[in-house]
Amino acid sequence: MDREQKRPEGPILITAGDPAGVGPELLHPLVSEYRASGPSILIFHTNPSQKLVEAYENASGRDVLRLHYGDFERNEALARAMNSPGQVAVIEPDGDGVEIGKPSPESGRRSFLALSTACDWIAEHGCGGLLTAPLSKEHVHLSGQTGFSGHTGYLAERFNARPVMLMHGKGFSVLPLTVHIPLRLVPEQLAQVIQDDHLIDQIAWIMDRPAYENGKIALCGLNPHSGEGGLLGTEELDFLQDFAARLRNRNLPIEGPLSADGLFVDHVRRQYRLILACYHDQGLIPFKSLEGMDGINVSVGLPFLRSSPDHGTAFTLAGKNQAHAGSMIRAYRALISGEL
Repeated sequence: MDREQKRPEGPILITAGDPAGVGPELLHPLVSEYRASGPSILIFHTNPSQKLVEAYENASGRDVLRLHYGDFERNEALARAMNSPGQVAVIEPDGDGVEIGKPSPESGRRSFLALSTACDWIAEHGCGGLLTAPLSKEHVHLSGQTGFSGHTGYLAERFNARPVMLMHGKGFSVLPLTVHIPLRLVPEQLAQVIQDDHLIDQIAWIMDRPAYENGKIALCGLNPHSGEGGLLGTEELDFLQDFAARLRNRNLPIEGPLSADGLFVDHVRRQYRLILACYHDQGLIPFKSLEGMDGINVSVGLPFLRSSPDHGTAFTLAGKNQAHAGSMIRAYRALISGEL
């Protein structure tokens, strides 16, 4: 693949997340990232958005196109506007705003509406990338969407894809090979997922991105001390060594399986750009501790790039001017910079 940094083709879509959480307020710092020559921006808001609209109009010197969700379908003016560099459009709900800090079935309904409508746009027009602010799966369920499993699962279903989760950081990144399952199920599922050549294809794609150029991969062992040659568990011998060999056969620079407790020590970790973790917390605890607000969540394997900040709705911080915008800004920059 060509490693040249490529800017997005098509608008950047942004969903505002749960209106009772920090997502909507984190849209405001993104105004500082606005460039008149950059991609058009289509925001699916979940509360009335007058202040955000005014901020973008001041930054751009042009009118922001505003629509309600009921006016969205097959809107030709919107389709034309999104072909214009630097144009901003906001889709907003009817009615009053949801009370900040108090999630409800209505806040869940609005956050799902924003996501599903963004997917409707992508299915018809495509996009240059999708940035999703945090929502609450619990309150989406309470709104009636009981089958909703989260952003990644929903996007996978909508676009018939099998994305993988990449926790992308400045210093290092983590790809958890298994994600939201109980620990007792990890060995069995891990043995299954690593047999899939599609997973290796996604890892190869990541390592071909400009941000990963000349980087190395480390594979964590599942057991303490990577099994101690079978004394503390045999998964490393049973299938992880073979998985590493298959990656090497694809000319991917991988080492492991390695003992995870020593891998994240500073002078060891710095040798690797991507770390493959066997389960969620094995990789995400050190990632969140060490990358902090520089870390973002990226879905790899969709027909477009999707990014999100590496934090949740933070209902207790919403509306108090305490939410840190660093991860949200990084998630936006990842879409427009061409680093991924």
